[in-house]
Amino acid sequence: MTWLITHKPAYLSDFMDLPRDLRNHVTAALRELERDPLTLRGDTIKKLRGYENVYRYRLGDFRLIYAVAARAQVLNLLAIGPRGNIYRRFNYSGWDVPGAAATFDPELAQLQEWEEHPEWFGGVLLPRPLSPELLARWRVPAEHHAALMACRTEEELLGATDRGVPTDVVERVMNGLFPPAAAQLAAQPDLALFDPEDLVRYAEGTLAGFLLRLDESQKPLQHWALRGPTLVKGGPGSGKSTVALYRVRAVVEHHQQTTGRLPTVLFTTYTNSLTHASESLLRQLLTGLVPLAHDGKLPKEIRVSTLHKTAAWIANTGGTVTVATPADQQEALRVARSAFGRALFGEAERARVGALTADLRDDYLLEEFEWAIEGQDCRDEAAYLAADRAGRGIPFGRERRAAVWQLYEVYRDYLRDRGLCAWGQLTQLAIDRVRSGAFTRRWDYVIVDEAQDLRPAALALAVELCREPGGVFLTADANQSLYHRGFRWNRIHAALQVVGRTRMLTRNYRSTRQIAVAAAEILSGPDADEEAVRQEYIHSGPRPVVYAAPNTTAMWRWIFERIVGAARELRLPANAAAVLVPSHDVGELVAGALRDHRLPAQFMNSQTFDPDAPGVKVTTLHAAKGLEFPIVVVAHVEAGRLPRETPATGPDEVAAFLEEQRRLLYVGCTRAMRRLYVTFDQAMPSPFVTGLGEERWEWWRTADGRQTAADGQPPTTAPRPY
Repeated sequence: MTWLITHKPAYLSDFMDLPRDLRNHVTAALRELERDPLTLRGDTIKKLRGYENVYRYRLGDFRLIYAVAARAQVLNLLAIGPRGNIYRRFNYSGWDVPGAAATFDPELAQLQEWEEHPEWFGGVLLPRPLSPELLARWRVPAEHHAALMACRTEEELLGATDRGVPTDVVERVMNGLFPPAAAQLAAQPDLALFDPEDLVRYAEGTLAGFLLRLDESQKPLQHWALRGPTLVKGGPGSGKSTVALYRVRAVVEHHQQTTGRLPTVLFTTYTNSLTHASESLLRQLLTGLVPLAHDGKLPKEIRVSTLHKTAAWIANTGGTVTVATPADQQEALRVARSAFGRALFGEAERARVGALTADLRDDYLLEEFEWAIEGQDCRDEAAYLAADRAGRGIPFGRERRAAVWQLYEVYRDYLRDRGLCAWGQLTQLAIDRVRSGAFTRRWDYVIVDEAQDLRPAALALAVELCREPGGVFLTADANQSLYHRGFRWNRIHAALQVVGRTRMLTRNYRSTRQIAVAAAEILSGPDADEEAVRQEYIHSGPRPVVYAAPNTTAMWRWIFERIVGAARELRLPANAAAVLVPSHDVGELVAGALRDHRLPAQFMNSQTFDPDAPGVKVTTLHAAKGLEFPIVVVAHVEAGRLPRETPATGPDEVAAFLEEQRRLLYVGCTRAMRRLYVTFDQAMPSPFVTGLGEERWEWWRTADGRQTAADGQPPTTAPRPY
């Protein structure tokens, strides 16, 4: 029997600090432990005093500390390091629990006192003065009281051995002043380790990261309704993407057991920044189940990509397809509009089309073409007349739709005659090649993560690419829809008939309760999925902070101070922080400002994003979708930037646009795991922040205790008109 090995994120840091020659010894030890972690073996494996289920493994002068959950057959790696340091981090003598042994149980971890005072770990001063009564309670001999009570800082306490205080006494006091590391570790998530050698690969930079261990509510979903189609819904941090990855492992195992062969699997993510990480995690997850290529890549039977790239690949199998640039599309629309201004059509038709489309902006029409026509795979006027335009803002009657369709036909033909293809048309071309038999490849299973951002045509392509509709598995959260205005659950249900095969994940593993509840306040409107924001939380922390900066310079200084302070409080490096901004140009400015403050930072877009890069990550809100960071600053939440300016033509259109931009802010805030900060220039606050209440958000005050706003209240300056 082989035990499942899991590990805490803190263990990775410990492992990275090990000497290189010791890492392989750790791998050998783990292979021994995954067979039997419970049997005590001389001086090699012993129980850690003070705990019922915590053990130490001796590796020379180093100690590996792990916990076991015997019923679940799980071995949890907690810490590894030099003997002297590792024992100081754990309450190994049981001084705080005399006569009893504690059980290390992450599932039952509660908010600890240290979490309310993170400065204890990174600060200089001792958290409380040492008194004779306190030292007596910790069984410190009276002859050492004076030397210890003279200590005011952690450094002085650690140096008390130079004044004759025995090492074991100092360690006893340290354990009393600072909670044992086990309490801190219990609040961290459990990461799965399917191959002990993956730790070495991670240290060498050939493995991007590790999968979360599935909890008891998630575990059944990996094998649930294997002949779907199936849909898993859930809010941010609920583990939807993790379940989707485990689903790949489940279908591989199932298919091999039932057919004796490796299945073909198409796994899709929405953004390019997630494909590399997903592929790396799948290599880890499928170790021992599938034969990896000589370069360590997944076999050709398993493809990881976006549906956009998959559509482009399929379309290009019939010959090279040139994708139209935005300038090409603008020119095609100009030609279409001018065609109805010249004598190319009958007088009545020209007048009708002109009158019905004159008030529609070019950008709105191009979006109508992409989303409402191509996105819903409308091939003729009748299909467009019947298409769902929910969320488009401007209601279209039958006559206006007919006029828009005529414009679209000229636009489409102009691009086609020049050998060009819009992105939406690319998906249609891929669908045509699949349905006609020109593209014959199919996958046994198609797994789609973040399905809420799929257009109906892309969803249709995903279904067509699966040998049977029952092999389709989707995850989605309507509240995180950034690209598909008017997303409706019934579109997925109608396409795949997943009624009765839909499940909801409710536990948030990413964010603290305070961050998640505050972020939910941002959402509003009829499209909000209230079910997805009703979550259970396992982490707690301070309220998110909002700062109305008097100017840009003050804002950037504040961002620097918050990142440095939070990193110290959480005992994390600065590269654990991310600054999310509305646009590329703003991101470059913020990254430069942080570097001016001597804080390493770089701006990265979705194509260049590297989660392991040193320094603070500065990226756009769109590029951050699907990612998470312990510390997040959402900067420049200002009118004209978020929401960005738009020359709206009517109240319905404005409302739809604002809801899309509001969801963008919500997605950015829900990237935060432990600390969230939101800031803006008080001269032009976004309407999304002026209404944030002090019950869930802490409005930053100056040193004299006053609000940054002149009137003593959160700023309510009206945004600039659109």
